[in-house]
Amino acid sequence: MLDPFCACATTLLTAERNSRQWVGIGIWDGAMDIVRQPTANARQLHTERDPQIRYVTEPAERTDAGDDDVPFLQVTGRYAEPNGPRMSRAEIHGHLLTQHGPKCQGCDRTFDDSRFLELDHNAPRSDGGLNDITNRILLCGPCNRLKSNQYTLSGLWRQNRRLGYMAGG
Repeated sequence: MLDPFCACATTLLTAERNSRQWVGIGIWDGAMDIVRQPTANARQLHTERDPQIRYVTEPAERTDAGDDDVPFLQVTGRYAEPNGPRMSRAEIHGHLLTQHGPKCQGCDRTFDDSRFLELDHNAPRSDGGLNDITNRILLCGPCNRLKSNQYTLSGLWRQNRRLGYMAGG
């Protein structure tokens, strides 16, 4: 069982009690102290297995030949809003076209006419998303309707991949 955010080790403790192998990952150095005590108590229930607990601070060795992430998994950058008065919708649209070209950020399709791209919020306004250029993206009409106010951009990517709508995928 893998728990990439093990915090107080509840998942790890459950795995240990059910005789499952487990791996817990955390970024807080104090997490190891929290993990050791409950798992040590649980290990008493399964003394025949006696799993080893390793504490590693070095990054794991890469086995993927150092390849970059595929484009739809890369984190998109945040853009500083240009100095001066607040940008209009048309100016934001133009700025994002300059940054990414006429490409939908939801499905990776490139369009001949940028009028097919609609200005949208990455984090929906209904979820507290800002009306700022750092929270704006360009989507084609189908992606914009699919995303609605239910998904962030990463949620839209997952949905498009699941439906087979990603370009080249």
